[in-house]
Amino acid sequence: MCDDAIGLRVLEELKTMELEGVDLQDACCSGFDLIEVMMDYDKVILIDAIIDSGYPPGTVMELCADAFADTVHGSNPHEANIGTTIELGKKLEPERFPKEFYFVAVEANDVATVSEHMTPEVEAALPEAVKTVLKLIGA
Repeated sequence: MCDDAIGLRVLEELKTMELEGVDLQDACCSGFDLIEVMMDYDKVILIDAIIDSGYPPGTVMELCADAFADTVHGSNPHEANIGTTIELGKKLEPERFPKEFYFVAVEANDVATVSEHMTPEVEAALPEAVKTVLKLIGA
């Protein structure tokens, strides 16, 4: 997984903290499959690698749903990006879909290599990514 493992690694760190009132889920899915996972929560925080953000590898970014507004499209009914997924979820299940949505993204260096280890830049960003999630959940 190389740098694409950042979300799972952050999740592992958070699970050791026994955070009260927080559900931690490994949701290895994307697009429309995420709608079901996110329903019935007030706030959702997704953590994942991002590529080509224009920032150096290891940069931790805190994004809200508005950051993806320009990416909403309907060109492929079988797969959707996060912006399209959020908008569709709001329309399909407005009462059940989260009112707050955040994305903690870490600029990846390598998402193509199959490896159990992240690159040094992304590994070094792990504590900051965890800290960013903790801030968002108010812990």
